[in-house]
Amino acid sequence: MNTKLCTLSALLALAFDSYAQQVQTNALPEVTVKATADDNSGYRPKNSSAATKIDVPLRDVPQTVNTVTKQVMRDQNALSLQDALQNVAGLSFSLGDAQRDQVIIRGFSAITDQFIDGVRDDALYFRDLSNVERVEVLKGPASVLYGRGSAGGIVNRVTKKPSDDPVSEIGLTVGSEGQKRSEFDVGRNSAAGTLLFRLTGAVEDSSSFRNQYFLERQALSPSLTYKPDAQTSFTAQFNYLHDRRLADQGIPSYRGRP
Repeated sequence: MNTKLCTLSALLALAFDSYAQQVQTNALPEVTVKATADDNSGYRPKNSSAATKIDVPLRDVPQTVNTVTKQVMRDQNALSLQDALQNVAGLSFSLGDAQRDQVIIRGFSAITDQFIDGVRDDALYFRDLSNVERVEVLKGPASVLYGRGSAGGIVNRVTKKPSDDPVSEIGLTVGSEGQKRSEFDVGRNSAAGTLLFRLTGAVEDSSSFRNQYFLERQALSPSLTYKPDAQTSFTAQFNYLHDRRLADQGIPSYRGRP
């Protein structure tokens, strides 16, 4: 009985060995995949340009910088600067005479501390987010880099610029009280990669639960980048915003009653 089992095992081993010899292996060529991660995507960006005017890691910045990324604004459907800045601690808002964004940082008015790509933007108006990539809030004095300003800090909007990757986005928002808003974002580059353009825009129309109040807004922001080589680039941007509204300032009160 033992002899038969041993013979059978030997035959099976020879059969499997013969089958293994018939299989031929083909070596595939080596494939190398390279990718670059966006450090400012998602909810927790790693870099900021508000404190130093150059894109540096936040861990190297000695001041407090809070960033509201595009992903946060998209997930929350933020339509105004106030909607975006509600994510930042230490900030409050006032009515601003119903004609502008009025941000208060650490108790100090930031009416003249608004910046766009590091350039002062202290005009009195309501900003639109259709051309904004992210919003950075630098807390504390920043006059070393930005000149005059309050002790509370600054608000810097980083705009959407042409990139090597094509962009094709469209969005539609419908809300109560007749709110309608549409946005688009288109970006392309030339075959040689030396010319890149991007075009963003938005149209919004809404009213209020009280009569007479309304909002009509149109925004358009084209930008063009010329890159003669990998180390040099020139970017030209243009922002158009038409904002017509009658803001709701509440109703008068008399002796504690409306």
